[in-house]
Amino acid sequence: MLGVLLVYHGSSKVFDGMGDMIQGITDRGWPFPMLQAFMAAYIEFAGGVLLIVGLMTRPVALMTIGLFSIIFFVYSAADPFGKKEKALLFLFLAVYVFLSGPGKASVDALLFRKEVK
Repeated sequence: MLGVLLVYHGSSKVFDGMGDMIQGITDRGWPFPMLQAFMAAYIEFAGGVLLIVGLMTRPVALMTIGLFSIIFFVYSAADPFGKKEKALLFLFLAVYVFLSGPGKASVDALLFRKEVK
């Protein structure tokens, strides 16, 4: 589910432009707004695709935890809770995926399964 949500939200940034996100980062005075917007959009979109197929599940979940921790605790810190609750939900979902790991039907399970002797 997290992968599908990330692809949905990331695709609008990747395919429809990152102007609003770049402007928001610039307005906060953060350095390298284009780079940060690019990284955030592709962590969401490409990371979501990887989570859907179950490839590199824990590393992608860890990057997603980092991204949404920054969004919730730093970028949106002054915003009312109703405006930043989506970031917290993504953060909790990413923590769950990180802790639970890939499922049995994932690419990770096929690539890294251990043979029982």
